[in-house]
Amino acid sequence: MNSLIHQLPASSCAANIDSQSGNLFLLLLNTLFASQCALKNPNLYPEDKAANLRDGDHFDFIVVGAGSAGSVVTRRLMETRKWKILLVEAGGFPSITTEIPGLLFNTELISDETWGYFTEPSEKSCKGFKNGSCHWPRGKLLGGCSSINGMIYIRGYKENYDSWCESGNEGWDNDNLKQYFKRSERLMEEQTKYKNMYGNEGSIPLTRYQNNETIRNILLQSANELGYNKQPEEGHTGFVESLQNIEGGIRYNAAKILIGRTTVTDKITLALNAHVQKIMIDNKNMKAEGIELKIGEKTMKIYSDREVILSAGAINSPQILMLSGIGPAEHLREKGIEVIQDLKVGENLQDHVYLPMFSKFSDQAIKPTELTDDIYQYFVHKKGFFSNTGLLNILGFLNTKNHTNYPDLQIMYYSFPKNNVAVLETFLKVINLDENISQQLISHNKQSNILVSYIIAVQPKSRGKILLKNADLLSKPSIFTGYFTDEKNEDMKALLEGVRFVEAQLRTNAFKTINAEVLDIGIPNCKNFEFNSDAYWKCAMMNTATTLYHPTSTCKMGPKNDQHAVVDSRLKVHGIKNLRVIDASIMPKIVSVNTQSSVFMIGQKGAEMIIEEHLSSENN
Repeated sequence: MNSLIHQLPASSCAANIDSQSGNLFLLLLNTLFASQCALKNPNLYPEDKAANLRDGDHFDFIVVGAGSAGSVVTRRLMETRKWKILLVEAGGFPSITTEIPGLLFNTELISDETWGYFTEPSEKSCKGFKNGSCHWPRGKLLGGCSSINGMIYIRGYKENYDSWCESGNEGWDNDNLKQYFKRSERLMEEQTKYKNMYGNEGSIPLTRYQNNETIRNILLQSANELGYNKQPEEGHTGFVESLQNIEGGIRYNAAKILIGRTTVTDKITLALNAHVQKIMIDNKNMKAEGIELKIGEKTMKIYSDREVILSAGAINSPQILMLSGIGPAEHLREKGIEVIQDLKVGENLQDHVYLPMFSKFSDQAIKPTELTDDIYQYFVHKKGFFSNTGLLNILGFLNTKNHTNYPDLQIMYYSFPKNNVAVLETFLKVINLDENISQQLISHNKQSNILVSYIIAVQPKSRGKILLKNADLLSKPSIFTGYFTDEKNEDMKALLEGVRFVEAQLRTNAFKTINAEVLDIGIPNCKNFEFNSDAYWKCAMMNTATTLYHPTSTCKMGPKNDQHAVVDSRLKVHGIKNLRVIDASIMPKIVSVNTQSSVFMIGQKGAEMIIEEHLSSENN
């Protein structure tokens, strides 16, 4: 045992593992980690200097949010000049739980590391979840969502970015953006035909999990049987085992790899557990001057001599803007907030909504393992269950309308081994599923292996919005998903095509070998519909479809004549000097893949524009 403890990853001593779910294996992991952390303290991150801040302090740049984009921007700025940078993060240091890929679902349950957002009830969606609300986990910690997400790294399609450029955003076309993707990437594959496609000198380690597990091979074989044998990485529809930001069996979040102690950190002041109450605007000159910051019970004004950069994400960036008087005038007046700039902040919310489709399959498809073996394999060899996310990096991209190479549908997968209900229970808690439905699934899992197919609409036509509940930053905003509100019901039609595709997969020769069968999970609101009919699945969508955790577009990028635009193509807030938004909220239209890589890219391009402008002004 002592040998095992001494081989625990030293990078994991930031905090205790979270055992909120009460699982025995988490308690065991806590014990192992505690033994290791009593011996080592690696100090992966910069020191938290929130306590050193004083009212009236000045910095060159203030970056709000230490997620994927904010970490990139901070890294680029501190590499460039002797600029003083304040990086503000509402959360704290990541816990040990976030380091372990196999504990993915547990990271999304941790209340102090996520914002704990729940959507507003709707007649169109989320009706099968507790209180009629979908759970939207968003990262509230160093690394932001890169510390709690599925670690999927896949670039978008050419059409995604070209459409941004065509809508009036010069320089945001696919060909121009490739360089910004590459700047972050460090491809770890030595033998690959994609070596020239990806960057090799960036900070983000990219590895591709592959193994010979039966269920994994069956999924890929079934896709081939159905004619999907081309590579999405080459711009086609098809199936791929995606890259992930995992190295040596450990998650590499954005903050760790970009602003960690091994990088140049003398120019950065990191303030954790610090809440931005609003951006201070000089009304006369329409210029951002700094931020009002709350740390504990202390409120202070911190000034930026150059710029304030909002990288707080698609929910918090619009919330902060609106609290600062920048947003829809009528809504701000309703909340008693002085209107400084009337912009469509919080509108145009887009997300990848997915329908979970459950099926069962026979025992031989998954090799059973013992928990103690899994723990040993992870801590000694960084291999096994805890070192990866299982089937989650198998991604399928389909076009259900015209069979072009621009997908409107994505499929992802995850498997729950028979009678191993702890992981399934955690997953069900994360998505906030109704207790009756959850118990049905747990009963099924006690009898057989379960496969969940995530059927995802990646060109959603529905639009939602973010609104303030009141003028208090600590009050959670109102999230109206807008799921299934598009006039022509195109999102539902796409998901229904996805259901039929998964059914076709289960009928392939590959799946016949494991007797796969779609499960009726007993959705109470859908009992009046014949199971597996179109009407049943449309009902299932309104009840059990939920977020893939990809909200975007609430501070839309667009030219001044675009009445819905919040920032211009240089990510400057329209009408306000020295204020930019650099995160997923600026996407005019959501990309048709997992969003993480695009957010890194946005951070790179946004940082370069800042550096160009300020170096140019210094030289002049």
